[in-house]
Amino acid sequence: MVKPIHCKTLLGHNNLDFSIECLQSFLKHSCDEICLEIFEDGSITPADEERLLSSLKNSVVIRKGERDRKLQTMLADYPACNHYRNSTNYAQKLFDIMLYDNQDVLYIDSDIYFLKKFVLPELDETPVFMYDNQNAYSFTPIDLLKIKIPVFPNVNSGIFYFPHNLFNLSFIEQLINDAVISKGIKKGIPWLEQTIWSFLAAKSKRISYFNPNQVIMADFALKTDADTVAVHLVYYFRTHIKQLRLMPADGNTCSAIALKAQTSYLNKVDFAIEKFNRKIKRIYNG
Repeated sequence: MVKPIHCKTLLGHNNLDFSIECLQSFLKHSCDEICLEIFEDGSITPADEERLLSSLKNSVVIRKGERDRKLQTMLADYPACNHYRNSTNYAQKLFDIMLYDNQDVLYIDSDIYFLKKFVLPELDETPVFMYDNQNAYSFTPIDLLKIKIPVFPNVNSGIFYFPHNLFNLSFIEQLINDAVISKGIKKGIPWLEQTIWSFLAAKSKRISYFNPNQVIMADFALKTDADTVAVHLVYYFRTHIKQLRLMPADGNTCSAIALKAQTSYLNKVDFAIEKFNRKIKRIYNG
């Protein structure tokens, strides 16, 4: 008998209807049995929890209060990490999902909508992330010139797999204490969590991305094709779900999600050009 795949998610009370619909699409279209571990961010009510458990099959809710006791002990020798965890819910996605147990982590955000049946690739030892259509990090090109630690490009933590043995609290403490990187905490930049994942992944010397033609980032115009398995509906693109609901089911064939390997680090010149082009585009469209 094939063992079910354990997958974690972090969600809260806000936009719960939307989160449930996206997670239902994930569970419904997976050709593997998924056990979903819901890490609530402290805002889920008892009524919310009852609804989650009744709406999402094979799911459990792991309360923040329960995790706090364990995480406070584990982070006692890492004050910067502890401060960051307590400063924003985004940091729970970094610390809680990795430290709650000692297993490798498969994680999914609650804003990814699946359109067809799929099979996940083999996930073992090498970190795997979504491929972003930009380098959505908490530092600027000038900041990157000051940072001596390499980082992989285009990492998006909407869906990712991360081996437990690569998660290093001492290294994260070093990152958060860095004068440049720590600006992301002071400014409340949500991309800091994603930035730290990319720094962590760089220690593996190699990562992979879920095929960006299959698992795509939403844009202003909704563009899907026969290869599209799932769409990450970030921020103001969530209204696209109205169109996605109307798309017909794509039979019973299970699409195998492929991986794309990456061994080169983010090029500082390319990053600067990208930021400049995006700034010009915003001005032009503004």
